[in-house]
This record gives sequence, structure tokens and C-alpha cells, in this order.
Amino acid sequence: MTSPDPVAAAVAALVTALQAAQPPTQTVAPQRMLTVKETAECLRCSESLIYAQLKDGRLRGVRVGRRRLIAMSEIQRVTEQ
Repeated sequence: MTSPDPVAAAVAALVTALQAAQPPTQTVAPQRMLTVKETAECLRCSESLIYAQLKDGRLRGVRVGRRRLIAMSEIQRVTEQ
């Protein structure tokens, strides 16, 4: 009878330890993203004001190609201030 391979046993123990140490994955719900025009309509202001606030950093957005998109959560953050 042969003894188990010590390298295979060490690898198996390492894999088990790494799997136990991994935090459970969380699924994040996708956020609704609004265009500058939709954001301006939602906040009842001009598009130029939205662009100015994006430029100043008072409003955070992302650039997708040539478009600027603002998360709905960002609009809520601004309106709560």
C-alpha cells in the first residue's frame, strides 16, 4: 500500500483553506443611470448646470463614449444635502 502524495495533500489543504477564507460573493443590483438631459429634467434645472456640476465635482458621473451618465443614487445624494 502506498502513502498519499504529500504534495497533493498540501495542495488540497491549501485549496480548502483558500475557499474557506473567501468572503461570500455579493450580487449588486445594477443602478439606473440617467443622461444629462434626464438628470436636468429630474432636478428641474438646465443641462448646462448639470455639466458645470459634473466639471466642478459637485455631481459625480461616468463617461461612456461621448455620453455622461449619472447614477440615480448620486441624484438622491445631491437632493438630500
